[in-house]
Amino acid sequence: MSHFKFVDIGINLTDPMFRRIYRGVRKHQDDLQDIKQRTVQVGVKKFMIAGRNLQDSTDALHLAQTNDTFFSPIGCYPTRCDEFEKNNPDLYLMELLNLAENNKGKVVAIGECGLYFDRQFCPRDTQLKYFGKQFELSKQTKLPMFLHCQNSHAEFLDIIKRNRDRCVGGVVHSFDGTKEAMAALIDLDLCIGFNGCSLKTEADLEVLKSIPSEKLMTETDAPWCGVRSTHASSKFIKTSFPTKKKWENGYCLKDRNEPCHIIQILEIMSAVRDEDPLELANTLYNTTIKIFFPGM
Repeated sequence: MSHFKFVDIGINLTDPMFRRIYRGVRKHQDDLQDIKQRTVQVGVKKFMIAGRNLQDSTDALHLAQTNDTFFSPIGCYPTRCDEFEKNNPDLYLMELLNLAENNKGKVVAIGECGLYFDRQFCPRDTQLKYFGKQFELSKQTKLPMFLHCQNSHAEFLDIIKRNRDRCVGGVVHSFDGTKEAMAALIDLDLCIGFNGCSLKTEADLEVLKSIPSEKLMTETDAPWCGVRSTHASSKFIKTSFPTKKKWENGYCLKDRNEPCHIIQILEIMSAVRDEDPLELANTLYNTTIKIFFPGM
């Protein structure tokens, strides 16, 4: 058993890829339990299962209720915010609030919410409007926020500043911004989450070096955002897992990120920052517990 302890703050366990379903077709047997076993062996103690909208949040919560180590944020992802306006926006928000209020202890954050301007799946004005409204969920529940900012730093920061007193804190996950963007978020007492998508370039690694260790968190965002061989960070990975291009029982699957790969994120962090891996892991774990699991 690993001597490390982790919380994967962003894991998409409801994604069909973890049930071996692609485009509605099952490719092989369900291997979710094997995935979880590999993850436990590297030291993951808690999983925060992300949802993208009301239905996804409900599904994530149902999965969270099946295991003592599973928890969930609830909220609406930036590119899904048009769902607020398909019927009654106030009712949609109230249903999210009820989901959180009726499942205390399992719902640990509000999110994943924020802004995503790289791809226009949802109009910017709609994203801006309903990102702001979801701070009301944080205020009512007194839960921290699980945040996303993609190519939208100025607008994101403006909304955070105007609503910072309505939330108890939180994390900007899958961070891939600049040192200046990071510093502005740290000044607002927010934490920064890193996964493989945060660690692609040498510039990303320079950002990682400059963040106070007590403001860092780890995640995989699996089945996406793995560390690829082309990433500047890949040279720091020490731990590998038996992997096959086609599924075979007992093996990781090529091109499917898994939560067990969180150990690789730690290895990159500790090497880039020149910190002892165990000491850094303990700091990351304690920070995450303090923010998302106080009193647990």
